[in-house]
Amino acid sequence: MGAGIAKALSAMENKTDDDEISSSSAVQPAHTSTLAPAVKSASPSVIQRSQQTDAADCLIVGAVAIDLTCDLTHGVLDKQSSWIHTSNPGAIHRTPGGVGFNVCLATAYASSHDTIVRMISAVGPDARDLPAALNLAASATSPDLSGVIVVDDGRTAQYIAMHDCKGDLILACADMALVEKLSPAHIKSEFARAGKSPFWVGVDANLDQEPLSTAILCAREAGAKVLLEPTAVMKAQTILQLSHVGVTSVLPNPPTVDVMTPNSIELEGLFSHARDLGLFERQDWWDVIDAMGTTTEFRTAIAWMARECGVMGPVVEKGLVQMAVHLLPFMPNLFVKMGELGVITVQLAKETEVRGRMVGPGQLSTGPGFVMWRGGKIGGQGENMCILVRHHHGHKVTGEIVSVTGAGDSFAGVLLSELVAADKRGDLNILADVDSVARIVDRAQRAAVLTLLSRFAISPEIKTLKD
Repeated sequence: MGAGIAKALSAMENKTDDDEISSSSAVQPAHTSTLAPAVKSASPSVIQRSQQTDAADCLIVGAVAIDLTCDLTHGVLDKQSSWIHTSNPGAIHRTPGGVGFNVCLATAYASSHDTIVRMISAVGPDARDLPAALNLAASATSPDLSGVIVVDDGRTAQYIAMHDCKGDLILACADMALVEKLSPAHIKSEFARAGKSPFWVGVDANLDQEPLSTAILCAREAGAKVLLEPTAVMKAQTILQLSHVGVTSVLPNPPTVDVMTPNSIELEGLFSHARDLGLFERQDWWDVIDAMGTTTEFRTAIAWMARECGVMGPVVEKGLVQMAVHLLPFMPNLFVKMGELGVITVQLAKETEVRGRMVGPGQLSTGPGFVMWRGGKIGGQGENMCILVRHHHGHKVTGEIVSVTGAGDSFAGVLLSELVAADKRGDLNILADVDSVARIVDRAQRAAVLTLLSRFAISPEIKTLKD
């Protein structure tokens, strides 16, 4: 695997791309906290915070954007004809955002003060005041923005969302051209600066295939694990086309993406695209599925869990658990966000790593909203595989929902912060601990609720969240 990563990176190194920053605009490390004025021919600047360091516990690669949230005072979806083609009164809020930045901010907010969370991205010159806008320099929980370059002839990504008077999304427009073409050279430079220090890398799927591939390859070369936030159905489907970086390799090969956090719609898109690509027809995929041993007894247990949970009924009827199980050979930890219905975790783990109070000695263990199924060995070799399926109830929202923007990113960021903290303290198999996963999901869902009630894309109150 390591030799393959080195070979792929070398191939990218030798490739020329008109969309990359030219050699005259090569990334320059920053040495002071003062940003240079925008000059079109100058090398890209770097947004900084004080006490920049090279080591980082977590790197986030993705979009930094300006979010414009338009909240209509009147008008809901069932009365579109009266307001859809005219001007409407409302409130417009401008805040820093972007999926990658939102995840980065949530991760930093939820992490301990000695955890360094660094953003790798690009913005236009209009976003030079980003740290000041968030008062980042004055906060111990601020992310490290020294990996964000300012492209002086670029245009900062923007996301405009319009919500009805109930806070529900009506329409959104994403202008992500600058970050979609994020320079692979810059990504590699930032990973080289961090060396082997990152425990986890968060990746925002807004990136085009080449920078996305570069981020994943660099993470693997650094020995870091990868959490990928799909961001949208089309972006999620793009991920499955990265076979050259091992995204579609299966166990016993180490996974390229360790954790993915799709919503239910994105999960359906992933499944249908994998089927269209013929990934479920490959012999190596069948070898893993056979080892998992999803017999009638397993399917009956899932159906029983659905009946007991109530809200799981429609989920099982739509086949979401079955879809996730089909994808486990490629990505072994799926955290499926379902809004007010909660979260479903569907995971594949080695039997010797699985632990928790709900795990019994038999082939099948069940509990409230939980099923663990012991399978067999892949190709008759290695360790027995276990499937873990759990429904985590959604948290009740007490208060007025301000905006749905950033709730899913808050969930992913807090999840990532917990995974980084676990690796830092040496708990490398926390994802196979059913009790720890339940605690982590609970905290991440509480963070999402705080953001639903906040005028910010990511609620600053996440800093106060305790286990």
